[in-house]
Amino acid sequence: MPDPEGAILAFDYGMRFIGVAWGERRSRVCRPLVSLECRTRAQRWESIHALIREWTPKSLLVGLALNSEGQEQTTTRQCRNFARDLHRHTHLPVALIDERYTSLEADQQLQTAGVARAQRRSMEHALAATLLLEDYFGLSMEQQSALCSSERTDFFITLAVEVTDV
Repeated sequence: MPDPEGAILAFDYGMRFIGVAWGERRSRVCRPLVSLECRTRAQRWESIHALIREWTPKSLLVGLALNSEGQEQTTTRQCRNFARDLHRHTHLPVALIDERYTSLEADQQLQTAGVARAQRRSMEHALAATLLLEDYFGLSMEQQSALCSSERTDFFITLAVEVTDV
């Protein structure tokens, strides 16, 4: 069972940017931290290790990129590989969760808030990671347990997502 008081770092993985958010299970408070833009693998892991030292999470959450029908695509494998590497680098439990539409929703929220296009691009990824955490906190403790108890990074849950016209 997940620690009801433990912190979580969530990652919205992309080839160029990785959005990172922090959440606390007990209060269900989530906050965007940063959008990492790392040119090399070494920079990526250095940045991730620094975040883990600073925020001391009990577990990690990675968004799993699926297409609109819920099917796997090229980026799905990249997300799985990133989740596997996160576990290998940190030895923390890593859960995968469906991330469909989080980037779109994040961009829409930032547009609505009047954030300029150039700023949205850098803020969107961290906000998308925050939305992943909000979805995760919306799951029952049993569902969270099922996600976090597995060492396998190919296990994930698909959340029902309501899509609205843009």
